[in-house]
Parts: sequence; C-alpha cells; structure tokens
Amino acid sequence: MQARELFEKNKNIIQKNQFEELIMHIKKISSKTFLYDIFLSKTEIKKFNKYLNKIKKDYPLEYITKKKYFFENDFFVNKKVLIPRPESELLVEELLKYDLIKKIIIDICCGSGCIGISIKLKNKNADLFLSDISKQCLKVTKKNLKRFNIEAKVYKEDFLNVIFKNNLTPDFLVINPPYIEIDDKNIGTSTLKHEPSLALFADQLGYKFYNILFADLDRLFLINKNLVIICEFGFNQKEQLELNFEKYRVKYKIEFNKDYSGHWRYFKITNKETYD
Repeated sequence: MQARELFEKNKNIIQKNQFEELIMHIKKISSKTFLYDIFLSKTEIKKFNKYLNKIKKDYPLEYITKKKYFFENDFFVNKKVLIPRPESELLVEELLKYDLIKKIIIDICCGSGCIGISIKLKNKNADLFLSDISKQCLKVTKKNLKRFNIEAKVYKEDFLNVIFKNNLTPDFLVINPPYIEIDDKNIGTSTLKHEPSLALFADQLGYKFYNILFADLDRLFLINKNLVIICEFGFNQKEQLELNFEKYRVKYKIEFNKDYSGHWRYFKITNKETYD
C-alpha cells in the first residue's frame, strides 16, 4: 500500500506530522521527500497499525520513535525520561548569552540531558556536569552523550546534593525540576498516563525544589559569588515564587522571563553584590 493511501485511510485518527514521523521511523528514513509515494509492505502496515493503536490510547509518539527534536538536534528518549518541551529551549538560549569558555555548567534534573548537551554542543570548551536522581534516566543521558560525542561527568544525586556532596564549584546552574502539583487537574492525559511521575510532580503544591533552592542560596553563592542560576517553572507559578523569594531579595536578584507564548517560564538568580 502506498503511504498516501494509508494516510487518507487514517487521517481522522492521526495528525499529518505524526503520520510522517511514524512512516520515517518504520522505513528508517530521515527525509520527508516523496514520503507519500513510498510503498509499505504488509509487515510494515501491520507495524503501523500496532503503533496507531498505541497513539489512540494517548501513547506519546516520541516514545515510539525513540526521539525528540530539541534545540537543533534529535535526542534519544524513552519512557524513563520526560519528553523535552520547546519552552525548555529558553534555558539553553539564556545560557548561550554568556561567555562559557572553561566555565563549569551543571544541568540538574537533567533527564535526557538535552539542555546541558545542547549548551555543550555550542560551547565545546565548557565543562559540563549532568545530574539526576533516576538511574534509568541517566542511562538515556549517557546514550545521548555518546550519540553526540560529548564529554561530561554524570552523577546520580538528589537535586543540589550533586554540588555539596561532590565539592563542585559551578559557574552556572541550569535546572528544570519537577514542578507540577500532585493533584493538578490541568495535566494532559498522555503526560499523566505515560511520562515518568518522578520527573513531573513535586510536593509542597509543586514548589518543593524551588523552596530547597532558595533556602540553599547562601551555601551556593558562598561556593561561587559569581554563580548564575537559571531555572524553569510552571506558567502559573510566578506569583507564588515571588512571595517565596521575598526574604532573599536583600542579597539576591531574581529575574523572571516569559516564553514565546507569553507565559512566565523561567527565572534567573544572581548575586546583587556581583551583578548590580
């Protein structure tokens, strides 16, 4: 059967871009050129239908194709890691504004490693450290390091412990922590059913890791007074984060930034003594 015919038969079930990604995955091709003219064997059609049934049940396409495009590159992903989101690319863009030559960058809650690796791909002379609490997750991280031939040190640690337990002296921290409230009703069905809860949900109404970060600011800036911290948060969390940060404003500056959809998405913390 020709791919065009297969799409027409199923276009009410699968989106065009999803169909194309699926065919490319099944046929093991990297280009969409003449994709709809391709013929699929009975075995390939059977495989397509198997994947289609998964998609009908909200199974993420990225976990089928084992890849997700993020900041200029395709990263390997599986169900052990959160699927990288476009808004997280803003963390990469923010870090790339700095001179990163010979600087130590630590990607905390690194997941697939896409943020840290994307930065390192643009700055080969930076020193990259990657950390996550999940052993299974770090297998994916290491696979992506190998995929892009990137050197980095990888740690299995809980949040900021990677710094304190290993006596690291970071110049930049980039963090995309779990920040969804456990009882959040707005989370998508596909995300809730299939993505790892460890990477999604946080106690204290979603603010657990931000509260830990704020409480440890003195320890962090004692290690390096020029430290820059860049951290993602949920689109509806800015107001509470400002309240939680209030008592730290005497020493530290927090700057909130929006994503391309106009939602508040990440903050940057610096030392007032250094950057004011």
